[in-house]
Amino acid sequence: MLTFIFQIEHRWGAIDSRKIGIGNISRADGAVFPPHRSHKSGLEVDIRPIRKDGKQMPVRYTDSQYDRNATRKLVEFIWQTEMVKRVAFNDVSIPRVQRMTGHDDHLHVEIISE
Repeated sequence: MLTFIFQIEHRWGAIDSRKIGIGNISRADGAVFPPHRSHKSGLEVDIRPIRKDGKQMPVRYTDSQYDRNATRKLVEFIWQTEMVKRVAFNDVSIPRVQRMTGHDDHLHVEIISE
């Protein structure tokens, strides 16, 4: 997971000064992590969509501060790692994301275990 996060941060930092918000991954012992049903294996991470104003705050894909084009680029970088099994986010105008209840304000990324 750290390799994945470092790759995304490195690629993003090369094109944009706004920071990526990395959220929940999992608990060290795989314990239940409310409100998540997943996030037990260390192979899932929540990432905030990009805001137009660059603030380190949540943003929903329906908000005026949501930057769809930048978030689309972030999702492209996520897939380019070739480490990803699924990206869930409710702005389905972005290619290769799947709708998932409760994911209006963050991307849920599952990486492949090998």
